[in-house]
Amino acid sequence: MVLKSLCFFCFPAMRTEEEKDHLLCFAYRILLLPTIAVHVPPLFRLLEPINPISPALVSSLLLSPPLPALLPYVLSGSGFCRLRKAASFTRLSVSLGPCTSFGYLKEELRDIAPFPTSCFPSSLFPTMGADVEMNEASSKLFEREKAIYNNLDERFEIHKEKYKGQQYSHIYFSRLHHMRNLLYSLVPNWKPNLPVKTILGLEEGKECIIVGTIYKHMKLKPSILDEYSKERSKVPLVKPHNFVHPDDHLILEDESGRVTLTGSLLDPSAFVTGIVVALHGKETSEGDFFVEDMLEAGIPPQTELPLSSREDKYVVFVSGLSIGSSIFNPLQFQLLVDHITGHLGDRNEQSIASQIVHVVVAGNSVQIPQVLLSGHTIAPRDQSTLTEPIKELDILLNQLVAAMPVDIMPGPNDPANFSLPQQPLNRCLFPGASAYNTFMSCTNPHQFELDDILFLGTSGQNIDDLFKYSEAKNRLEFLEKTLKWRHLVPTAPNTVGCYPFTDRDPFLIESCPHVYFIGNQDKYETTLVQGPEKQLVRLICIPKFCETGNAVVLNLRNLECHTLSFPTSLDL
Repeated sequence: MVLKSLCFFCFPAMRTEEEKDHLLCFAYRILLLPTIAVHVPPLFRLLEPINPISPALVSSLLLSPPLPALLPYVLSGSGFCRLRKAASFTRLSVSLGPCTSFGYLKEELRDIAPFPTSCFPSSLFPTMGADVEMNEASSKLFEREKAIYNNLDERFEIHKEKYKGQQYSHIYFSRLHHMRNLLYSLVPNWKPNLPVKTILGLEEGKECIIVGTIYKHMKLKPSILDEYSKERSKVPLVKPHNFVHPDDHLILEDESGRVTLTGSLLDPSAFVTGIVVALHGKETSEGDFFVEDMLEAGIPPQTELPLSSREDKYVVFVSGLSIGSSIFNPLQFQLLVDHITGHLGDRNEQSIASQIVHVVVAGNSVQIPQVLLSGHTIAPRDQSTLTEPIKELDILLNQLVAAMPVDIMPGPNDPANFSLPQQPLNRCLFPGASAYNTFMSCTNPHQFELDDILFLGTSGQNIDDLFKYSEAKNRLEFLEKTLKWRHLVPTAPNTVGCYPFTDRDPFLIESCPHVYFIGNQDKYETTLVQGPEKQLVRLICIPKFCETGNAVVLNLRNLECHTLSFPTSLDL
């Protein structure tokens, strides 16, 4: 009764029962949990408090928006609704976006919702009556393009691995063995007349080549032992974003020993622990190794693709949704969903949206307050705070997977294991979206193919860690370096947590991707890198959507990309 009085007070011009029913229905939706899938039988039980139940009221509820945050769009008459057939005839999927044209929905509304056009009062939708009467020939439905998808996450999955107290030395040995064999094959073309020796076999003054793993000794590197040091108060405060110091130096080690590297060729600020390289130099009288030249593995070989013969197909990348945080804007993401599903824009924009064949959500989709993750018992009143962000994410993903394939990757803030490789988010977290075969919960890192174009990416932990322990012009330079080092996470397990593999290093890059992306970055950056053997790689830094409102769109035809921006500020 209070709700009804409030609605009629705000809109006193509505006099007919039909108009009151529609307005009351929209207001009544605010009290309901926002849901995308509406089951028809329970619908009438939800509406029992409102009597009588008119057909106009039922149809209005079916066509009401999925998110109460978009209620002003509907009440102002600037919205449109669309019904889509789902898996069964008793289930209707609803989605909304701001638009003023309803004409192209005439056929769908006639087939799916058998309600007369009089169910839409002109006071709420002043343009709909005219649009529905548009010429049928002017309406056109666009068929979404498709791409052949192949998931290649098997090497990042942990199925039969069991932790039996093994140490991290195994993964370093596996990395060194693989990369050393590769570098040995490159040495004859690099320095054909020099011998290759181990560190223990070095002789003073004699030039040679050694291959090993770089260890970077850092003066400011955080250590757990510092917390128990009696002199910790004398240690100067360090900026949290970078730990590089002028006194840092490099050490090379293999199975036989280790040696300190000297010379002006190697700048310690440009390297991190875990890189395997070949060095040309000689041992000094102090027992150090004076470096004269260096050989990196370089960008790996790549499968060549005839991009010019392809047609326009698009992949959308989005990351850092941070649903549940104070800066998350549900309207902003809803506009993105409606745009890529073809519910926004004119006919040309809808035609382009029909060419979107895949969506990748690259980590940090939700943000749960850290106080609830401290390990203490959660109070009943905090249960909803813990689960609501995941429920809302499922609601939004439900709209996407009903239209196109979606890959979702875990990030550092998501409910997944912390160490890399992060395993797929459990499908039980998404009861709505996981019902579709277009929903794919993936690992982090994530590797896949679309129409034979190889994609490789992470949620950003590898590049964020490189930014802490080394220096570069921008994040794109770090991406290019990891390709030349042929390792996705060179600082694992030193400063990035990872699983202690015993017989392999899953982060080695053996085949060069055509698209290399990282999520949760501060800003959008991209470049096209060409290797010495005509490798062509599109590097992409995906910005945090909750902070920038930007998603990234990649064209599979020519690997060109641009941003989709959805500002929602009302400032003029």
